Amino acid sequence: MPSAERARLERIVPKIDAHVFVATSGSTGDIKLVALSKQAVLASAAAVNERLEVTSRDVWAAVLPTFHVGGLGVYARCYLAGARALPMPWDPRAFAESEATIASLVPAQVRDLIATGVTPSKTLRAILVGGGIFNVAHSEWPTLPSYGMTECCSTIAVNETLLGHIEARNEADGRLAFRGPSLLTGYATERGIIDPKIDGWFVSEDLGEVDGRTMRVSGRAGDFVKIGGESVDLKRLDRILHEMAGYDAAIVAIADERLGHVIHLATTIDASFVDAFNERVHPFERIREVHRVESIPRSPLGKLLRAQLAQAIQRRGAADEGSEG
Repeated sequence: MPSAERARLERIVPKIDAHVFVATSGSTGDIKLVALSKQAVLASAAAVNERLEVTSRDVWAAVLPTFHVGGLGVYARCYLAGARALPMPWDPRAFAESEATIASLVPAQVRDLIATGVTPSKTLRAILVGGGIFNVAHSEWPTLPSYGMTECCSTIAVNETLLGHIEARNEADGRLAFRGPSLLTGYATERGIIDPKIDGWFVSEDLGEVDGRTMRVSGRAGDFVKIGGESVDLKRLDRILHEMAGYDAAIVAIADERLGHVIHLATTIDASFVDAFNERVHPFERIREVHRVESIPRSPLGKLLRAQLAQAIQRRGAADEGSEG
């Protein structure tokens, strides 16, 4: 983290007992500090333990960074259950050979396991997978797709079923809202702690449907754009692209004066798959322009930093126009 940004965040952290402050990026990519109480962290941990039936006999592989709630939550769950945390740097082969019975991983790490060709140990019984798009077809590994967020101290649902500690509902605009004991205290700002909850409900930027205790997430509010009056789900395009190019390419919506937005592609590899992609999507969703880049910006947990990528492409376009003039 740049020293100036670190100094700013340290300056705005208030003195408040029994809390941790976890950094998360907002829809604009700016870093926000989320204030999470000890009570909230433990409420989340207890709900995950109940769902996964964690006991003192379990060994939880701790491979996620503890500056994210996914990594921090592992230690809270072990604390409550009397289980043992097994800290280890990420290495697919070492993980497969470890004595872990449970793990929390992100999709990129599951892909590492599959690409390496290793097989699960006999002791491993569950892998909680969160943090991005995940293909559940990899039956060899005991994966459990999950959904969570920093503002709720990590996991909210497993296999599209809400955990017992949380309530969910849809807002009028389709966004998901949550209420429960694991919600944030607030955001740390220059003006102190700002609580975004309304009557105990936190409205997220994620879109989805709630039916009783079943919840399906369809994307983020910021991942839906209008192209020529048509609503386009960028997450759906991500899934199609992922089948063709994996992590080596990314979909970007670029502002367009006539259509509102148009679809561009950023890629580090040959773009010969563009024609095949365009055949699988609606005409207004087709890739209009391809940009070769050195790397695709992603968070430490592998999430695509789409806003950052779009800004870089737009800056490059502006620079090219300037040089031509």
